[in-house]
Amino acid sequence: MIAIPVGKRMAAFATAEACDSNTALLVSGDLSALEPIFKIYGQRRSFSGPIVTLKVFEDNVLVRQLLETRGEGRVLVIDGGGSTRCALVGGNLAQSAQNMGWAGIVVNGCIRDVDEINACDIGVRALGSNPLKSNKKAVGDKHVPIYFAGTLIRDGEWLYADSDGILISKTELSI
Repeated sequence: MIAIPVGKRMAAFATAEACDSNTALLVSGDLSALEPIFKIYGQRRSFSGPIVTLKVFEDNVLVRQLLETRGEGRVLVIDGGGSTRCALVGGNLAQSAQNMGWAGIVVNGCIRDVDEINACDIGVRALGSNPLKSNKKAVGDKHVPIYFAGTLIRDGEWLYADSDGILISKTELSI
């Protein structure tokens, strides 16, 4: 894993250029683009890093547990089942993620405290926002394969996000 000091931004990475330069990886399925269903939040419009996967449903206890650990430039990818009935990440968790050195968070679900998240030096993608908080039952699975936005995502793969979209790669791409 690459350790990135808290607050240090990675060099700009253009997902469109990555697609153009890696046609063979796209054809083989080793590189794929998530369907364009996510809204952009946070100050980092572009971010990348190794993926940590999490599968939960309307419960963010495990989200908190992971984001309160050292991020080391990784990206937390949360499969929230596409639920828009409550938020899985709020301002406090985004601030914690920033402080702990996470590069970004992708949520197949909702966030809340949008203004607070937009003030954080972290990249966040989510389906939308909802002011309702989630359940607190600690139910879910860490480090498991997840599937959403048309793509199978595995722990340890690489995520690249910018204003054009989100790429998932089986291996680290050259920047």
